[in-house]
Formats: sequence, structure tokens, C-alpha cells
Amino acid sequence: MDRIRLKVFGLSYQSMSTTGAYALVLAEEHDAFRIPIIIGIAEAQSIAIQLEHLDSQRPLTHDLVKNLADSLGATLEEVSIYHWEAGIFYSELRFRCGEEILKIDSRTSDAVALALRYNCPIYITREVIIQTAIPIADTSIIKEHLEKVQAEIAKVKESELTEEDLQRLLEEAVKNEDYENASRYRDLLKSRKGE
Repeated sequence: MDRIRLKVFGLSYQSMSTTGAYALVLAEEHDAFRIPIIIGIAEAQSIAIQLEHLDSQRPLTHDLVKNLADSLGATLEEVSIYHWEAGIFYSELRFRCGEEILKIDSRTSDAVALALRYNCPIYITREVIIQTAIPIADTSIIKEHLEKVQAEIAKVKESELTEEDLQRLLEEAVKNEDYENASRYRDLLKSRKGE
């Protein structure tokens, strides 16, 4: 499998998101392209603390995982981002425990947080690069790409909502005078009911 090594370029707050998400921006080592990944607040905080070389009073979740792995004699050797589908990146942790190699599925945000703690390489497959990378000359379109990824994630999440969930969201949107989302929830309810 043809892979390319990445580095963490930085974090960006996504004010357009109602959930207050962040974008983790990964870059090819020679800055040929950027890959933005939407992540949660807790993961962004954990990554930021490591990037800024700050200490927390108590171990964060990723520090705890590292401490546990270290005490068991396991070392994270690399992170591999191997698949992308519907706006979601799939990653794998490769631990070495003595002579044994352990491969563990992981969210990409958690994998990067651990990679920073272990100072180990992060790799990505060419297939995922082709699907998600933004050439450095086109960094002005990162925001547009992030909005597209967020929309794909929202579609996946909406497909998991029940009719009762959609009805509740519709009522909340109307109450909050959020007519754009109210219209979307109404249309989703209609399509579910076959109207």
C-alpha cells in the first residue's frame, strides 16, 4: 500500500458549526497539500495541549491511554489513516508489545492525539489523499471543503434519526425561529412518511 507521511499543521475553530467543532489540519511533510478533519472539542483540547507543550493537572484521556500502554510494555509505532467515507476518516493504531504487533481501530482525532504523545509517524494512503487533500495553492477552498464534509456528516447523522427525533428537532427549530433547519426537518419527515 502506497502511503505518505503527514504532520499536524494546526487546529482551526469552526464557528459555522452549531456544535462548536474544530478542524484538525494535517499536511504533507513538504507542504504540498492540506487535509482538514472535523473533530470534537475534547479531542481538539487534547491535541492543542500537546502541540503547545502544556501540562494538565490531571491526565487527559489520551495521557491515560499512553500511561496504560506504557505500563503494559506497548509502544505506539505509527498511525495509519487508511479509509474515508461519507466525511469520516478511518484510522488504525499500530502498537508494538515485545515481538507482537497490535493493530487497533481508532477515530482519527484520537489517533493523532496519541501520535503526538508518542512522537510517532502519521501516514495516509494515496486513495484517501485523492479523495480529501487540498493542494496548497488552493488553501482558500479549505472552508468550502470543510462545509461539504460537515454536510456529509450531517446527512449520515440525520439518517440515524427516528421520526420522533425529527419531529422534536422540527418543533425546536420553529420555536427558535430557525426556519432553514425547520424546513429541512419537515422535508425529511415527509420523505420518511412517503409524502
